[in-house]
Amino acid sequence: MHAPQETAPQETGGPRVGLEHLLARPGQAAGWGRTGLLTNPSGVTRDLTPAAVALARAGLTPERLFGPEHGVDGSGAPGEAPELERDAASGLPTTVLYHLSAEETARRLAGLDTLIVDLQDVGVRFYTYVSTVRDVLRAARLRPLRIVILDRPNPLGFTVEGPLLDPAFESYVGISAQLPLRHGLTIGEVTRVLAAAEGVPVHVIPTDAPDAWHPQRPWVPPSPNLPDLDATALYPAGALVEALDASEGRGTALPFRLFGAPGLDAQALAARLNALNLGVTARPAHFTPTTSKHAGQRCAGVHLHRTGPTGDLLPLGLALLTALEEQGAARNADWLQKLLGVPSGDLPATPEAALHAAAAWQDAARAHARTLRPHHLYAR
Repeated sequence: MHAPQETAPQETGGPRVGLEHLLARPGQAAGWGRTGLLTNPSGVTRDLTPAAVALARAGLTPERLFGPEHGVDGSGAPGEAPELERDAASGLPTTVLYHLSAEETARRLAGLDTLIVDLQDVGVRFYTYVSTVRDVLRAARLRPLRIVILDRPNPLGFTVEGPLLDPAFESYVGISAQLPLRHGLTIGEVTRVLAAAEGVPVHVIPTDAPDAWHPQRPWVPPSPNLPDLDATALYPAGALVEALDASEGRGTALPFRLFGAPGLDAQALAARLNALNLGVTARPAHFTPTTSKHAGQRCAGVHLHRTGPTGDLLPLGLALLTALEEQGAARNADWLQKLLGVPSGDLPATPEAALHAAAAWQDAARAHARTLRPHHLYAR
């Protein structure tokens, strides 16, 4: 790849992300050689041009696109990564890098000198895009490969929440004990944490306004069930309901805002949650998911409405999970341990007791976060 002359793009207002900083100074790519791009629909400029197309216009055409969970085009369901022969927007060939061994990841990256990563993360340990980045770093130990992260803001901000991950529960949704549940890092900073552990270098092109989503930048869903910022703001709490046989709103128009199951008492559940003053208002709701848990069945539960800025989310998630259990929802202990990163038995049975446990987990996570300061790229 030959780096072109510097040509700054026309400004349209608002802060730049890493992709736009690279487009403004494409000479940064001098010496990168043959490149690939790990991306999905969230990798766009502020005018919604896909990263692959924008890079090609700047003379930085990747040889191949790579996709995480949900695939390059974002069409895959949770746990899926569909293979496409070519990307429709750029015409480039594609490959997925999801839940692979380091050896298989390295094989799929063969022939490249540099892998550029442009993905929108959402700031939670169990969101698997950082897991794919970890796999790429491990592949870079097996063959020479420069890793370049085009950084993007953390839409949940820099707030850190627990629990910390017990190494006994490491999995693809919990890859590192260095990362609290809500890690308060951008994807570039997460990569620096993981790269230090793997012993490989990484280059991050920073983003402006790293700890907030700017109103002038459109939100492109990074995955199918995060259609807007409201769903994203509640995701760290609502995703814990994945560990129950209750619906977390997948298969409805309100994922991670609707929660329930057949036969529950919607009025009682809403009253139970509203009495706890968790920063949301729970409205009794009835819904019928079209996919996922309880597809085609009428569910009773709650619709959560945020009443203020995103604050601590762990207490809300734990209270929601245990309140649903009080009404008879059954727990998948193995999945809960992977999501929370602690033994399932450490989570008490009532919302009040769970909130007490949350306080200790929060203190431990925030104390641990101080050890991550050497990997910070932005002031806190």
